[in-house]
Amino acid sequence: MKNEKIPVSVIVPTYNRILQLFRLLKSLDKLNPMPDEIIIVDDNSTDGTGKLLYKWKRIKRDYHKEIILKTKNKGPADSRNLGIYQSRNDLIAFTDDDVVVHTKWIKGITSKLLNPDKKVVGVGGVVKSINNDILSKYYVEHKILEAPRQLNYLPTVNCCFKKNTLIKSGGFDISFSFAGGEDTDLCLRLKNKGYHFVKENKAIIYHDFSSNFLNFCRMWIRYGKGTQMAIINSRRIFA
Repeated sequence: MKNEKIPVSVIVPTYNRILQLFRLLKSLDKLNPMPDEIIIVDDNSTDGTGKLLYKWKRIKRDYHKEIILKTKNKGPADSRNLGIYQSRNDLIAFTDDDVVVHTKWIKGITSKLLNPDKKVVGVGGVVKSINNDILSKYYVEHKILEAPRQLNYLPTVNCCFKKNTLIKSGGFDISFSFAGGEDTDLCLRLKNKGYHFVKENKAIIYHDFSSNFLNFCRMWIRYGKGTQMAIINSRRIFA
């Protein structure tokens, strides 16, 4: 018997994480309900990701598969935009290549968008950890990759948007060539147009946080730079 299918396109940007991506793809196959479509955008990886994706696409599944292979590395913002315009559904869910999704993730991340409230355009979920080291516990305890309490932005590791609002807003700003701040920038633009976000605690993913302290520091520097760019953009546009 086929699983129930929800009309949503899942978009995953990936870059040189072939092992983590393989693990994610296996978890996506266990989704129930499942999405109508999964789009993987390879940001010009050099580790064999393209070959993995061709093999993945040849395996028959009940959802539609698309792969986009970029010839130049431009960052996740550009990758997500390509996925948005390639997608065939009115709902767009985002996650990353270094996660494992809960089997009920699709049901949770879409449920609050299947309603008549036109001002609610985005949903964020819960991020747990695959690992149990000190830094992973810190990320989870402080909800580093979850939407903040005031819901002024949704991290793209676990979220879903209405496609038409993404397109009307211009999508992700590709001047963010690194991971960090591009989701904040997008959400600030949507909030300034009067749209709202909500959180769904049943939309769960498990993140493979790095246990390396140097990577931890680099992440905070990157996120700090990205957040500053997003705030400056918002002030410039809406001043």
